[in-house]
Amino acid sequence: MQLPKTSPGSIPPVPPAAPPTVKAVREEEPPRSRKGLWTLLFLVAAGAAGTWYWTSRSEARRQEAAVASAVRTQAARPGGVSMILRITGTTGAERYSSMLTPQMRGSRSGFGRSGGSGFSTSTRGSSGGGSSRGGSSGGGSGGSSGDSGGSSSSSSYGMTASSTGSSSSSTSLSSTSSTSTAGGGSSGGTMSRSATQRAATTGRISSRSTSTSSRTSSQQAVSSALGSGLGSTADSLPGGSSGPSSVGSVSGRGSSGGGGGDFMLVLQDAAKPGSVVKKGTPVAEFDRQYMLTRLDDYKAGVAQSEAAFKKLLAEIDVNKKAHEQTIAVAQAEYDKALIDMKTLPVRSAMDAERLRLALEEAQAQLKQLKDEVKFVDSGQKAERRMAELQVDQAKVELKRAEQNAERMVMKAPIDGMVVMQNMFRGADFDQIKVGDQLYPGMMFMQIVDPSSMVINATVSQVDVDKLRIGQKATARFDAFPGLELPARVHAIGSVAKSARYRPDWVKELPVVLKLEKMDPRVIPDLSVSCDVVLSSADAEANVPREAVFTEDFGGGKEPVKYVWVQRPGGQGWEKRQVELVLVSNTHAAVARGIKPDEVVALEPPPDVGAAKTSS
Repeated sequence: MQLPKTSPGSIPPVPPAAPPTVKAVREEEPPRSRKGLWTLLFLVAAGAAGTWYWTSRSEARRQEAAVASAVRTQAARPGGVSMILRITGTTGAERYSSMLTPQMRGSRSGFGRSGGSGFSTSTRGSSGGGSSRGGSSGGGSGGSSGDSGGSSSSSSYGMTASSTGSSSSSTSLSSTSSTSTAGGGSSGGTMSRSATQRAATTGRISSRSTSTSSRTSSQQAVSSALGSGLGSTADSLPGGSSGPSSVGSVSGRGSSGGGGGDFMLVLQDAAKPGSVVKKGTPVAEFDRQYMLTRLDDYKAGVAQSEAAFKKLLAEIDVNKKAHEQTIAVAQAEYDKALIDMKTLPVRSAMDAERLRLALEEAQAQLKQLKDEVKFVDSGQKAERRMAELQVDQAKVELKRAEQNAERMVMKAPIDGMVVMQNMFRGADFDQIKVGDQLYPGMMFMQIVDPSSMVINATVSQVDVDKLRIGQKATARFDAFPGLELPARVHAIGSVAKSARYRPDWVKELPVVLKLEKMDPRVIPDLSVSCDVVLSSADAEANVPREAVFTEDFGGGKEPVKYVWVQRPGGQGWEKRQVELVLVSNTHAAVARGIKPDEVVALEPPPDVGAAKTSS
């Protein structure tokens, strides 16, 4: 059966044939709204868009962070900038005393202390006897003649002069006169003319020989006392004339008696390096064995030379008296000849001639002896002066030996610290030690005052015009890395010198800096670097010099200085113009444009475009 069509949503009719039944009526739900669906779809789309946006932003941040980490940066520091010149040098004392090995003074020939003993005197001329005018060696001569009516007589005059030493010389002057009686007597004995001439000549020679031998003996006595040795044991010591040669001596004494042993400078004792000494304290002593022996020898030599000088004075006085006695004898001979001339009327012609010749001879001899007085006095004065000079020379050598012995013990002239110097010992360059042989005038030690230290540095001739006396500096010590002391430029040298380890055309000038603050650790000869402040400027901040860039617009416009400043959180870079006050070799002082602690780029960031920059 075909049921009638019904509209949607309507209840179909119950067929009539079917018995009535009870059915549950189902109520239909109202149609759902699509607004929630669209809301849901919108929320899903918004979430997806938000997720995409967040992911892209995070990727951008990561890229920016990667870019920021690839650029070198540094934070700006507060304060200004100083122009610095760094020089190097070593520490030293401003007040110090250099100890030099003593200069030994004295004769190297050994004057007054060579080999020999005592005096040695000698005489020249007639020795051991005398001569007489009468021909006999003992004294007078005479003759006798007689007959029934006459007799003759003779007289003899003698004089003996002593000379230096054990020898003596005598002069005997004699003459014989004869008389004859009237009544037929004849001369029984006369002295021959030749005997008279020989006697007179011998007398003159003997007198001169006595004076000459006395002077010679006196000179030899003083010279022997001054130039002869004193029997000292110095000659048997090492380095003496008879002993073995000294180890390390330049030359032995040899026959001269001087030598390297006396003047060797071997360091026997010295203060320890680094020790503190007081003024007047002995700090070094050299071996004084030979010098003290030399001193003893010269003391004895001076004493002996003074004794010889006194003996010389006595001998000069004796010789003077002897010469005066010789003149007196010649005067007596002359007077006798005058008396004999009165007998001419009773003499024969031959005897008269002989008497006249004897008178002339006696007169000439007397005149000669009197003329010799001034020469004898001059000779004696010269001998005395020569002896005085020799004694003075011996005393000078004694004084030099005393001073040498004193110089070999050296004392500290000031309070300070002992600093030993270095020397070459073979092929090694080492510190001077006890036992080293040094040379005269060599600096072997310094006494430094550690309360005032300076720095001895050098600066290149290119940079010296930048330095000025009084500029501040900061000293840093290689031995103490954390130690920094203030200093000032104290002196600048005016003469350039060649650098030690550089070519000759590279010149340097010495510079002295004085430390204004002391530290007990600072001692001489420490290596130091000093930063001298040439100029300085105060500013709000300073940045590294490589962080400042220059942009040139051309057209005569002034170039612009700028820096790249990192934004907060590292969000990119900002180009910022700055005003500079002072630019040093490493930093630039910024007056305006940047603040302390802001981070600047030390190189242009890669994402800032192709800006025209220069650093």
